[in-house]
Amino acid sequence: MSDVKPHPIVLESLMFTRSVVVAIPGHQVDPSMVKKGPENSLNVTKVENDRGLYSATMKMVMNLDGETTYPYLLDMECIGTLRADDTLSHEEALRGAYITANSVLYGAIREAVAWITGRQPYGSLVLGLSVLRSTPQPEAK
Repeated sequence: MSDVKPHPIVLESLMFTRSVVVAIPGHQVDPSMVKKGPENSLNVTKVENDRGLYSATMKMVMNLDGETTYPYLLDMECIGTLRADDTLSHEEALRGAYITANSVLYGAIREAVAWITGRQPYGSLVLGLSVLRSTPQPEAK
């Protein structure tokens, strides 16, 4: 018998609510241009009246102004539901849901972007990693 315990956070569902990939007409590679990465936002909330259920929404945008030095305009939104088991406190479950959602939802977005852009005129765009950073707390006065 193995003493390995299952992960206390489980993904129950995942869906895309927005998948916009536009190939930029007139795209020109400019080696002097510093590449901008995607802008990600992640929101996780507890689902009321369902113990242990959390809803997560990740939004990822890139090049919304359509600069021609970038091959694509991207606007993606992915929603997932995650279930935390009863061994976790609300704080632990919320933290675990954030970490799991960042990994799973961004992974789904990366895969979708690579697949869709692989069928576009400028070839596949492979996004880098998404790193969670804590929100700076306001300084006490």
